[in-house]
Amino acid sequence: MDRSWMFTNRTTDAFEIGVNDFLRQAIAHAGVGNQIYCPCLKCGNKALYNVHEVKGHIFYNGFDTNYQRWIWHGESSSSSTVKNLGVTTIRVPPLVQEDDDGDDIFGMMQDVEEEFIDRPDQFEKLLSDAEKPLYEGCPNNYTKLSAIVRLYNLKAANGWSDKSFSDLLVAISDMLPQPNELYTSMYQVKKTMSSLGMGYEKIHACRNDCVLYRKEYKDLECCPVCGVSRWKLEKNKDTNKKLVPAKVIWYIPPISRFRRLFRNDTHAKNLTWHATGRIKDGMLRHPADAPQWKTIEILYPEFGKDSRNLRLGLAADGMNPHSNQSTSYSTWPVILVNYNLPPHLCMERKFVMLTMLISGPKQLGNDIDVFLAPLVEDLKLLCEEGVECFDGYRNKTFNLRATLLWTINDFPAYGNLSGYSVKGYKACPICGNDTCSERLKHGKKICYMGHR
Repeated sequence: MDRSWMFTNRTTDAFEIGVNDFLRQAIAHAGVGNQIYCPCLKCGNKALYNVHEVKGHIFYNGFDTNYQRWIWHGESSSSSTVKNLGVTTIRVPPLVQEDDDGDDIFGMMQDVEEEFIDRPDQFEKLLSDAEKPLYEGCPNNYTKLSAIVRLYNLKAANGWSDKSFSDLLVAISDMLPQPNELYTSMYQVKKTMSSLGMGYEKIHACRNDCVLYRKEYKDLECCPVCGVSRWKLEKNKDTNKKLVPAKVIWYIPPISRFRRLFRNDTHAKNLTWHATGRIKDGMLRHPADAPQWKTIEILYPEFGKDSRNLRLGLAADGMNPHSNQSTSYSTWPVILVNYNLPPHLCMERKFVMLTMLISGPKQLGNDIDVFLAPLVEDLKLLCEEGVECFDGYRNKTFNLRATLLWTINDFPAYGNLSGYSVKGYKACPICGNDTCSERLKHGKKICYMGHR
């Protein structure tokens, strides 16, 4: 079906005819009450309406031009054929969303193929798993790999524990016809996910937050600063438990994920939206309209020349993972936000990257710089030198660079990340020495009466 109408003006006859053809196809696959998902820019296929309401939404809000494979309206999700959109001939990209019913496994394999150049045998095994049916005569075209990816998405989305997931795998394997290819342990699943680039690094840390046991400290048994053992101590004994670290952080390198984003042609196109699709009328609609963004382009013109270079934000704060306010346990997630994307995608779950998880139990305070070292090194590499990356939309390789625009945090965390004192008479980072402050005589606290 010709889809060039998606890119035309909403007042043209071509757009109206295209919408009517789309709705005729959609109504043939409508659910209960003849309701269909609305593909307008506002709803984004997340709400059900009747056909007349959907038509009104499309003409009022516009049709989402990124929705090029109509999987919510009767089209197969596994199709990867070439569609003529009237503007240019492009390959419809594989849809790899966390909440889709189907996963484009071969699209995923294409994305990671470059990472297996020095491990061809491992890639052949993954490719074999992607083609091998879950069991003989499987009716839903599930393969050994696609079944695991689908189940693992459900585990991540619903917060299942590793033990419950392993038990579920065993139960499902018993229910399926024998023999079947389903993994039956979380260990096997983790090995497969890790080989697909979904792995992480576990880095041991000093229990007093002095150092990370990496690089020159990798093989040490005691902290070189405070002398405390690297391992947990048994209760009422001086001996150390074998291979049980006192503190661990989880680091998920962002560079490989940035590269994978650019290999997908749709994502690669969206990552330059701030330069090609943004309305430039002086109004503040996107971080690209902000003075900080423009300052970077003025100070570093070589960086600003390539619209594919990434502008990032870093969010970090403590949280209690146990949902128990009587427990003072504090875990710090560190998240990167990509501002190259359009506003409605910046905060989408699949584009917000968890890069680090720092375990408690205590607040990190000013020692957070010790734990951020691996991330800082990767960000410095991206900022100063860049890394080679393939652009799937333009079909060519380029040097990808990135810069950190700002951090997102509360005031105490701001002090920890920046090293600025957020207490006392000069606590305001904007006013500095001109901070209007006064110490309460009886309350014995500092107040800032001139800052309302």
